[in-house]
Amino acid sequence: MQLDPVASCQTPRNAAAAHAPLKTQTLKSIQSPQHTLELLESFATNVLRVPATAQRVSRLDDLPLQLRRHVGVGPGKQYVWFAWSVDERVSLVTGALSFDLSRERGQPVLEVRSYDAEGLLDEAAIWVNTGPAEWVRSQW
Repeated sequence: MQLDPVASCQTPRNAAAAHAPLKTQTLKSIQSPQHTLELLESFATNVLRVPATAQRVSRLDDLPLQLRRHVGVGPGKQYVWFAWSVDERVSLVTGALSFDLSRERGQPVLEVRSYDAEGLLDEAAIWVNTGPAEWVRSQW
């Protein structure tokens, strides 16, 4: 699973807004697992380009064991995940909203990990949501 290099080079349309601090109330509202899942799904759809023909894997029990071990609470695991399958191949991304980085950037910031079908870490990166379907890879 490769990340789109074009999306990683985009810059926010409003550079000033990129650094305006998010209010605590706004941050708390986007910190819910459901909102983080929506952000992660947006990331996967727009950056990883999940095919329209892909089937969503929504139950943890339906994930292959090699991918399931990356979901949960504890060292090296993330609670929010999004998975899909094309034919028999299942892909997984996990994400965590970074409260501090979101406040600093003035936009939602996700720590994203993507895994290949064998369960090996493909990539770990920090991504900033700059618009409804726009993501920029952070250079921190």
